[in-house]
Amino acid sequence: MNKRTLLFSIAIFFVFGQVVFGQKQLKKAEMLFDDCEYVKACESFQDYLTDNPRDYYAMAKLAETYARLGELALADTWFKKIPVNVSTDPNAFRLHGDVLKKMGYYEEAQKKYEDFRVFNPEMSDHFVRSCLFAKKAMNEKPVYESLLVPGNSDASDFGLTFYRDMPVFSSFREDILMTESEKEWNSALGSKRTYIYNGSKNRLSFVKGINNKLNNLGPVSFSSDGKRCAIIESKLKDSYSFVLDAKMTNVSMAEVSDKGEIVAATPFMWNEVGSSINSVQLAFDGTAVYFSSDRQGGYGGFDIYVSYLNNGIWSVPVNMGAVINTPGNEVTPFLSGNKMYFASDYHEGLGGFDILVSEVVHGTWMQPVNPGNGFNTPADEYFPAINSLGELFICSNRLGGKGKNDLYKVTGTTPIEEPVIAAAEVVPPAVNLEELAAETMQTTVSEAAATPVSLREEMAVSKAFSLPDFDSRKVGSNAAVALSLEGARRIGVDETIPNTEVYFIQLASMSSSRPNFDKFKPLLRYGNIYKMFANRSVKVRLGYFTEKKEAEEILSKVRTAGYKDAFIAYEILNTAQMELVLSGKDENSFSDKGNFNSRNPEVIDSYKNPKKYKVRLASYEDPIWFDVNKVKDLGRIEQWTKGGWTIFILAGYENLEEAKKAQIQALNRGFKTSEVVIDNGGILERLKQN
Repeated sequence: MNKRTLLFSIAIFFVFGQVVFGQKQLKKAEMLFDDCEYVKACESFQDYLTDNPRDYYAMAKLAETYARLGELALADTWFKKIPVNVSTDPNAFRLHGDVLKKMGYYEEAQKKYEDFRVFNPEMSDHFVRSCLFAKKAMNEKPVYESLLVPGNSDASDFGLTFYRDMPVFSSFREDILMTESEKEWNSALGSKRTYIYNGSKNRLSFVKGINNKLNNLGPVSFSSDGKRCAIIESKLKDSYSFVLDAKMTNVSMAEVSDKGEIVAATPFMWNEVGSSINSVQLAFDGTAVYFSSDRQGGYGGFDIYVSYLNNGIWSVPVNMGAVINTPGNEVTPFLSGNKMYFASDYHEGLGGFDILVSEVVHGTWMQPVNPGNGFNTPADEYFPAINSLGELFICSNRLGGKGKNDLYKVTGTTPIEEPVIAAAEVVPPAVNLEELAAETMQTTVSEAAATPVSLREEMAVSKAFSLPDFDSRKVGSNAAVALSLEGARRIGVDETIPNTEVYFIQLASMSSSRPNFDKFKPLLRYGNIYKMFANRSVKVRLGYFTEKKEAEEILSKVRTAGYKDAFIAYEILNTAQMELVLSGKDENSFSDKGNFNSRNPEVIDSYKNPKKYKVRLASYEDPIWFDVNKVKDLGRIEQWTKGGWTIFILAGYENLEEAKKAQIQALNRGFKTSEVVIDNGGILERLKQN
């Protein structure tokens, strides 16, 4: 072989190797997409496109992946990089239209659907009509209003249902802590779990499956008599829209004891290998089950089916038919009387998944009706549920929520009239009630509390997720007259202090009104350090804990750390007698992320400097009217108290410029009297004006 031939062979081998490597990269990205690993899939598609910038198929897949993550603007950007005259996957035109529709760009979406007509005229015409429907619906006066439910977390909360009128829902939240034994059985982090809300104690507790299982459990649907339940079990990840991400998920049927314990679970006999059931409702007294599945033989992706319990045997599932199901996806059915509520991404709607209502008349399901704007949005709406009071709840990933998916209460059955509001200095334009969310933050659940729905005597009075009527007299001093800051004390960080019985661990009792708290810093790993005022003395306490067992576990660790005289104190929280002096969250303001041993001189100086710039937002007689969603992205929220007033503060700024920027943003978001203040060692001072 001569030299020229050798070089040519090497070049051919190199090019061939690059092609093979590129194909492997693309295949890896596609496999990650199929496994719903969308973040990793994005990275792989981008790596591949770096070396193959004109592979428009990969470009379309990257855009679709961003859409699955909810990054709609990025998805739109990548779709637009594909030349109009380039032939890729025909579905790219439809998928781009779907993205634009979910962004509310109906005119642009309509054009993309029209481009799709060459490949599928019938489906193209359908989506064009859906855009026309959406434009008309968005221009009409809303008939319904959707209110964000208190108790949502910054993760996805979804699949709300009711056990004897006590709300049960699934969530990816991590703010409800497990006991040590629960951790042994459920070690994986980031798993979805199911919770029940105890109205009288304003607390969330775990719903346990068989063998203390918590992870990957839910949603759960209970029969009307509370004696049976159907349980979805899946390894979903928290994502923007996860109803299509369910892979190989199954349903179990279980009995529920009189104590509210799930017992004797068995797999649903019509689970199928190779298909999934992503949502389920156990209707009536547990003799019918409605579910959505992508099994073969349906009309499209996920279809809705029904099966009946006869003599202990579930009948062969029956497809609900072409009136309900479509070439798209129909999911999350909920039967209420003679009406069925469900979500669809194909029936005419405002965006992604919309909730529709169909009524059965003389044994025949009528054409589904879209309730329209105010109920649905350009985003996804699914998981409808109705309690015994007739209150309707949904889940949505619309803008303005706390997490990727949130629970909403839908109100109004007649066109909304212009409201008549009593005269007040300030009326918040949109009140988001957070009173229940406070109790769910940093709560430790004991073994007893984790036992699901066993407090029978509380069921009759439980009205969880209830939204109190607006009272303009409780708005507070977010007005022209500012409340004096003298004597204000900090009582909470990233939480609203509940009015309930709790356990503290008392560390010391001192006569000095300003003791040195530095020696208690090592205990911050177990909770906050509070200064309590009682009988002319100052009590130093660690806490707080809602369950005695958790307090006892922490007490053992505290005593091992050298605090031999520490003991447990049990009392109702009284904000007038407490002050939060040390919190593990305080150090999150600095670049060392809470490391007290930082060697960065600037961080050390900032921490030791008693003057910290903060932003006072507003003061309220009733903190329920504070809308945390307006400012949660601007800084750490602190709660202070003075004379029956609750003062909300933004913190976490290293200098005056940062604080002033946050103040300006707060002003633009409706907090008209917000001001920069100084936290001078626990004493709030107004900034002196030059």
